[in-house]
Amino acid sequence: MFHLRKLQILFIQFLLILLVSLINCRKNSTPYTMETGENGYPRLAMWWPDTWEQPLSDLQRYDWIGFGDWDNMATVATLKQANPNQKHFMDFSITETSWDWWYEKKAIAEKIPSEWFLTQRGTRLAQAIDDQQITVPVDTIITRDGTRLFEIGDILTCEFESMKVLGMNENAKSLTVKRGFVRSATVHPAGSPVAPHITFWPESWVMNMSRMCPKVDLNDGAGAQRWVDYASRHFAPTGEWDGYIVDRIENEESWLIPQWCRSIDPDCSNRKIDDGYAAFDAAWYLGCSDFLEYLREVFPGKAIISNTSGAFYLTLNGAIYEGFPGNWSNTIPETYQDWADRALGENGYINVSQSGFMPNYSLVETYEDEEGPEGGLAYDNPFEHPGFVPNYRKMRFGLTTALLGNGYFSYEINTNGHGGLGLMWFDEYDNAGKQRGYLGLPKGRARKIFQAGDGWVWRRDFDRGIVICNPTTAVVSVDLGGRYRLIKGSQAPAVNSGAKVSQITLQPRDGRILLKY
Repeated sequence: MFHLRKLQILFIQFLLILLVSLINCRKNSTPYTMETGENGYPRLAMWWPDTWEQPLSDLQRYDWIGFGDWDNMATVATLKQANPNQKHFMDFSITETSWDWWYEKKAIAEKIPSEWFLTQRGTRLAQAIDDQQITVPVDTIITRDGTRLFEIGDILTCEFESMKVLGMNENAKSLTVKRGFVRSATVHPAGSPVAPHITFWPESWVMNMSRMCPKVDLNDGAGAQRWVDYASRHFAPTGEWDGYIVDRIENEESWLIPQWCRSIDPDCSNRKIDDGYAAFDAAWYLGCSDFLEYLREVFPGKAIISNTSGAFYLTLNGAIYEGFPGNWSNTIPETYQDWADRALGENGYINVSQSGFMPNYSLVETYEDEEGPEGGLAYDNPFEHPGFVPNYRKMRFGLTTALLGNGYFSYEINTNGHGGLGLMWFDEYDNAGKQRGYLGLPKGRARKIFQAGDGWVWRRDFDRGIVICNPTTAVVSVDLGGRYRLIKGSQAPAVNSGAKVSQITLQPRDGRILLKY
């Protein structure tokens, strides 16, 4: 009798424990819909989709979208109706401006003085020129130390005009130019500064964001001002957006040398820089900080994201880490540490995606094709080729890297068009169509689990699964410490087989999502 009574009590205790467990399980099992993953991971974003051609049913699946078209408010309203949790950001840049913009806004463009462009070392006009003259006399073409200041094809800025160099006469110290290139030809007095523009993106000019930028009084009532001061008032975005992406905001700019320019003349003095551009980089950082702080002040309730540096994360709601992993095709792939310190350092993705203003919208953006545009904006889009198959391993590497932090992920064709080149959706995004946010929330920070090759293998645990990421050059076998299930998908069935495993083998620069069962 005693034993029977004891068994009854134990059985009741068991039922109570089971009931409490079921209640807790129900509380922790927030339902996730196909439309939104705001309560779970993976978190997904898309930059510059083609809202005129791509179906809204595809666009509404992302957690946030960055737009490059200011006329998208009607589309945004429709998307917001379809997915109220989706966030919409306007992308803009004052760090560089495209020629198309200058053509469209000619009245404004021709008010921008030469001193506000970031230019290479230049010289001055040796004589006055009228608005028709194509032979331009200058003080210097080659400096005393043998530095050539101009090359054929350079686009020069002179006061409020731009010219294109067609030829040079070193003996006569003259340039043959095409006048009125984008900005209209006009007369210029002797002594006017003339210097080559700096172009990073095809058909665009880099602006001088630094505090070394000369101040100019445009007689508009604002007094002497730098480019950042002027742009803050005239080019800050407007509209009912959830936030803004400030493109090409960087903590230094001397990296433009030597690939994109021969020199930089940040104060328009035509002097040779001898400190390795340290003072200029510091001034650039401060100028960018000035602009971001201005945006934070005038848009206190908006999210502000930077591209391409996480150095300003304390002021921002995250940063975009564009072009991860960088040199995918290199035979000696870069480690996380080599990836511009954008993964593990203080300004790196993992830290930045969990710091600064909240909510955080940091993005790891991986491209199928990492080559940037050369010589123009024409692009042979592989997405449009018959039989196109994405690089699934590269996608998994980017996605699992994103999952090591608290940010978002985007896989796109190329930087020259972004999402507008084609939207790709993967089994890993929604557990092969079953559920967005299917991993639930992270149970802690990512951690290194063992060293291999040239780096470490990483793991992060989530409510409903785990993520393993191998950024090293070695093939690794990983003991999972328990039984898990692979995603069962159709795109890469050899990888996403649905098998139950306690150990997996990962190729270099690969990752895997595994589910509890």
